[in-house]
Amino acid sequence: MITVLALVVVAVVVTLLAPAVLTRGTWWLHRPQLALRLWLSALIIAATSLLLSVGIAAVIVATNTHSHGVGAPAAGLFAWCGLGVAGGIAALLAANAEPISAAKRRTDVAVSLLVARSTARTEHIGGQEVAYLQTADPIACSTADGRVLISTGVEDAMPRACVRAVIEHERAHVRGRHGLIARVAALNAAAFPRLRTAREFRKTVALLIELVADDTAARVCGPATVCNALTLMDRIDPNPGLALRAARLAASPVKSWPHRRHLAPVLRSR
Repeated sequence: MITVLALVVVAVVVTLLAPAVLTRGTWWLHRPQLALRLWLSALIIAATSLLLSVGIAAVIVATNTHSHGVGAPAAGLFAWCGLGVAGGIAALLAANAEPISAAKRRTDVAVSLLVARSTARTEHIGGQEVAYLQTADPIACSTADGRVLISTGVEDAMPRACVRAVIEHERAHVRGRHGLIARVAALNAAAFPRLRTAREFRKTVALLIELVADDTAARVCGPATVCNALTLMDRIDPNPGLALRAARLAASPVKSWPHRRHLAPVLRSR
């Protein structure tokens, strides 16, 4: 019974303290990868602790080991209440997962149609396909199947070096499975809309995955190039977040950005 209560305390403490601790100060702006890992770790620890506490209590009841001792009635009550709560949480997650999955499927279909109709040429960079779309709309994104989409509107608005920085940013999203992380955060927030941790998790993760991708691109192309690419993207598709991310890179000391990676070769398909 002590183990069960300890696990519940861990889950509650992590849930309550994670937003206050992980958003304190500005360290996470300089170490977004570490911050993202800590947020994901907090989510995993809280969920695992809660599930283990319910599971252990259920085993106690099933094996009748709660029939003796002072804590016996409490263990039984907690087990049944815990199973009920677990069932409710599972129902919430299932109910909110379907709309999110349906929206993703619609987006995937729309993207597939756009690629089929508008692809002007394709390249392969580091084993990933880059499709250039014949449209003036400012499109720069990655797809669920790992492709990177760049519109000719973006390509014509900036130098080739900046276009490559945009591509490396999107490749970082693909390699880091940022789409999956964003969907987990969205599901968590949808299932628990009144929980501050869930709201903070979704909002912070959305920013952190962009900062992580910026940093990854900066290590390949250089921070100045990525900064220029963000500034030019802000001109053709105004977004306050782009300007702030560019300012962050511009304020970073050059010595903190060692070029540890080489540009992957570009293989033209058509």
